[in-house]
Amino acid sequence: MNNNTDMNQVAQKLLNKLALQEYNNSILETQLETLQQQNQQLKQENESLKNKKGGK
Repeated sequence: MNNNTDMNQVAQKLLNKLALQEYNNSILETQLETLQQQNQQLKQENESLKNKKGGK
């Protein structure tokens, strides 16, 4: 019984770690999407400024 209890505790700790990693991955994916959108916007703004300078 003691060994079974120990294994259950180990399993629960591993599940908790997995849940935490999934949560962290979710946050990082959201941050990555935000940064990619910001990067695309900055690229467009940069291209727009290049075009304005080239047109002068």
